[in-house]
Amino acid sequence: MIKIIFNNEVTMPYSPQHKEESRLRILESAAKSFLHKGYEQTGINDVMRDAGMTRGAFYAHFSSKSELYDKAMLYAAAHGRLASHKNSGQRGSEWLMTMLEGYLSLYHLVGEETPCPLAFLVTDIANREPQVRQTYTRIYRRMNSLIERYRDNPSNQQNEEVLALTALMVGGVALSRVVDDERLAERILTSCRQTAAELLDIQ
Repeated sequence: MIKIIFNNEVTMPYSPQHKEESRLRILESAAKSFLHKGYEQTGINDVMRDAGMTRGAFYAHFSSKSELYDKAMLYAAAHGRLASHKNSGQRGSEWLMTMLEGYLSLYHLVGEETPCPLAFLVTDIANREPQVRQTYTRIYRRMNSLIERYRDNPSNQQNEEVLALTALMVGGVALSRVVDDERLAERILTSCRQTAAELLDIQ
């Protein structure tokens, strides 16, 4: 077993489990900050402080802020609003309506759950590195595939209805976040839900 000597004291290296737990704490902290404040307004020091760790520990897990942003986006997608509906046991129209009501809601905008990175980062992503934009695109394609899979009549290819639906969902949440009128935001979300239901004929 490897031992590390530091300041004449013998310490044991952290276990792989401890390292993974620390990494997840950083990702959770980073996702929360990036999603609500954006890339430029998020600092590594703040992320690490919120995770209960020092900045020096950051580089044991990530090589740069850009890499952290990329991985935090994937973390948010795996723990966010849409992912929470995957194991609901519902299928078809019932699943679609429940998903739409949860995604296109004021609670999604202000709730404590991890929000969807597609909607919350849509205005932040255009100026990021190609790798980050590729990750964003991959998450968007997964969103389309998930919805297609849960439909009453799924197909092997993403059709225009699903593309229109996800554009409506992401755009509706993104726009509702930035207007400074809560009643208007709620009207936008309600309108998007109704239009989405009409689009998929699930009223």
